[in-house]
Amino acid sequence: MKIKSFQGGFDKNFCYLLWCDETKFAAIVDPSVNITPVIEFIERSNLILSKILITHTHHDHILYLNEYIHLFPNIDVICHESHIKKFEHYITKITDYEIITLGQEILIAIHTPGHYIDSICFWNKKDNCIFTGDTIFVGRTGRTVSNNSDIEDLYNSVYQKILPLPSKTTIYPGHNYGFSKTITINENIALSEFFSCKTFKEFKLVMHKFEASR
Repeated sequence: MKIKSFQGGFDKNFCYLLWCDETKFAAIVDPSVNITPVIEFIERSNLILSKILITHTHHDHILYLNEYIHLFPNIDVICHESHIKKFEHYITKITDYEIITLGQEILIAIHTPGHYIDSICFWNKKDNCIFTGDTIFVGRTGRTVSNNSDIEDLYNSVYQKILPLPSKTTIYPGHNYGFSKTITINENIALSEFFSCKTFKEFKLVMHKFEASR
């Protein structure tokens, strides 16, 4: 699977363009940045944009969704079934560990509530990569300070679902908040106390310390 990142949007957001090199079918992960350079790249590369994958429905991650729908009215927009936001167009609702195909590539949707109730990570097992939205960044997890977020859910999502994946899996986060754009699970564990907690109580203390320092 091929990956190209675009940065912009509300707060150093990442939008990812994924495609199958064999079939040229492509997908957007989070329509969060100005669509012009994305569309230009799609056209130059002769890609076929068929899907939009939404890691969660916070405003900044779907900022340019309607512009894509205007250009591609038949595009398949995919998000978790627990989404709260009301959409004006048809949405494909998926559940935990549902498989999404992109040409000959396969992505596995992993429901990771915590930062937000409908948070999903999209994992490509073959190429050892995962698109984590605001669940995990380089060096830390997402925050749990908004409505429909929950710190214990986040702990369970991170420690029971993401960290047990193969350690060489590369994390592609939803924002450029770290010293690098991507990081492996193993590197993140070695780097940050957010990912080396032994209990939920310890994780909660790390999160509270982080919020107090902001």
